[in-house]
Amino acid sequence: MKPWLALVKREFLEHRGAFLYAPAVILAVVSAVVTIGIVTNDPDFQESVTNLPGSVQFFEAALVATIFLWCVYLVIALLFYFSDAFHADRRNNALLFWKSMPKTDLEILGSKVVSGYTVFPLAIGFWMLATSVVLYIVAHLIGAMTILYTAPNPLEFLNSVFQIGVAAIVYMVIALLWYAPIFGWAAFLGTLFKRWSIPLFFVIPAVAVLIERVINIRDLDYQSKILEFIMFRVEMAGEEPSNFDPEVWIMQDKTASAPELISYALSQVDWMHTGIGIILLGGFVYLASEYRRRLIEA
Repeated sequence: MKPWLALVKREFLEHRGAFLYAPAVILAVVSAVVTIGIVTNDPDFQESVTNLPGSVQFFEAALVATIFLWCVYLVIALLFYFSDAFHADRRNNALLFWKSMPKTDLEILGSKVVSGYTVFPLAIGFWMLATSVVLYIVAHLIGAMTILYTAPNPLEFLNSVFQIGVAAIVYMVIALLWYAPIFGWAAFLGTLFKRWSIPLFFVIPAVAVLIERVINIRDLDYQSKILEFIMFRVEMAGEEPSNFDPEVWIMQDKTASAPELISYALSQVDWMHTGIGIILLGGFVYLASEYRRRLIEA
């Protein structure tokens, strides 16, 4: 167990810049900009908060929007992490040290996947929680600047954070499972091509789409099946895709409900494709481990 913990801890220490320091800087800068914007009391500020149906809905809409942005950041950061993690320890001969541990290449690469699916999402989850506190302070600041808005009370704040936070955890897990083959593909390319993996991550599918189009060049109405599949995986398509609209959320009469949000999320998941994606991730990790093992032994 200790070697596993050492491997996971190493991943966090080596990539804490992207998942600890960078989010802290982003949150600090955005908080400062928003605070300055409110304190300077823009002429349109009073008008912008007129006729708000409720303080809680306004706070929840802002919280959902920021959580969504943090999820986007997490997915992008994990994409770069997986494209680098499988070959990072080859740059300074550290691979020879980790090879001396009682762990196989498959277990070492597995620890990187475990880190990407546990430690780093937890780190971003911490910044989501910190953002909720910042938003609560901002809400009180807005309430102090205008009589047209009243910030949520502590109980309303805690309830909103709990309801949306629980739903956010489920959404994050679903997203990470859905994008598993994408992360696996990036990791496998990183094992083969090192720092060239990110360009090739986009170039190889683009070339495949181009070849498919050339093969079907006589059909002017032909739609690329490869591109359709890529867009299906990237957009996380569901049966009834819907975009979050803050204005719609603010105008609703009810507050957030975790069971309702989770039920909707679970109903939109294509579980068969999710399972296939997880299997593909495992396959990419296994192929990468075999490549590393044979490369070092050679």
